[in-house]
Amino acid sequence: MAKGSVIALDYHTYQDAGTGVEVIRLTPPDVLCHRNYFYQKCFTRAGDKLLFAGEFEGNRNYYLLDLAKRKAVQLTEGSGDNTFGGFLSHDDRYLYYVKHERRLQRVDLSTQHEETIYEVPEEWVGYGTWVANSECTSLVGIEIDRKDWVPLTDWKVFQTFFTRQPHCRLLRIDLNSGKSHVIHEANAWLGHPIYRPYHNETVAFCHEGPHDMVDARMWLVNEDGSHVRKVKEHAEGESCTHEFWVPDGSALIYVSYLKNQPDRQIWRFDPDTNTNEIVMTMPACSHLMSNETGTLLVGDGVGTPVDVQDAKGYSIDNDPWLYLFDVHSKTHKRIAAHNSSWRVLDGDRQVTHPHPSFTPDDKQILFSSDFEGKPAIYLAALPN
Repeated sequence: MAKGSVIALDYHTYQDAGTGVEVIRLTPPDVLCHRNYFYQKCFTRAGDKLLFAGEFEGNRNYYLLDLAKRKAVQLTEGSGDNTFGGFLSHDDRYLYYVKHERRLQRVDLSTQHEETIYEVPEEWVGYGTWVANSECTSLVGIEIDRKDWVPLTDWKVFQTFFTRQPHCRLLRIDLNSGKSHVIHEANAWLGHPIYRPYHNETVAFCHEGPHDMVDARMWLVNEDGSHVRKVKEHAEGESCTHEFWVPDGSALIYVSYLKNQPDRQIWRFDPDTNTNEIVMTMPACSHLMSNETGTLLVGDGVGTPVDVQDAKGYSIDNDPWLYLFDVHSKTHKRIAAHNSSWRVLDGDRQVTHPHPSFTPDDKQILFSSDFEGKPAIYLAALPN
């Protein structure tokens, strides 16, 4: 299929057996479809259109779904799309994504005209999720030395790659000129670069790898490359993961869990005071995301983590639920079961992960799951 092709989708609605919540499956269970990474912009500002990835004819490409009309327009074509890292611009004019781990592409949503903004040098590989600032004038990303790079096709390779201490660099790319500048460089696996919303001077990134082997997961650096500092010193047996900025820029929120303890904790870091505080204890969720102001959080229940070296020390029962967390009352409730298998599918470690997030009006939760067949995309209504 080519850019501009339109696919009509047949939604399926059901009531969750455990909570009675209405859930809508947006994409067919016999075609692999998934949402982008949970902190990347996927809804237009009005909430009427949704960016997603689908394999409708062999290649996994980006589509923009008009939710009311139930029709999706194909935005990209061919192989090589990084379908987790793509995002919509703040003004809903463009899709940005990385092609073949080399080219940062910009697609005009109204015409599907596509252009290359930046090309990774031949001796480097573009890795992971690249994230723009709030104004969409610049972007931060990770490049890994091609001599060190191996495709991360399963969790065993994930652990092995960490021990290689790959040569990585964190760079800033000007989205108008395409010029790049290296912010930070190290012989350590770097990942998850994220601009602090509305504060371009601060960039978060992580030391990637098995959570129980990483020295300190979360770091900050100034946009000019100065003042590299840890967000948190890990306690004995502590692992931290899946950090994200609250969309209004007020805090960095992350998940913390301890060896031989089933529960996990939600932590909040204040970048203005450089202080960490526990928000609340929660069931064993993997990913968290908040609404715009950080008053509500959503998480996806999980089983024993696969991204640790000592799986026995972190063994827990599988939790199939999506949870809603109220930060002020420090309470939580089940939304609906996601029932994801969390399996690696055809060398893709992420495609079955729920990666839940809020719709712009805070009335529904967007997530992916493969419980009905191939990964599909769902919207679950929030309980009153």
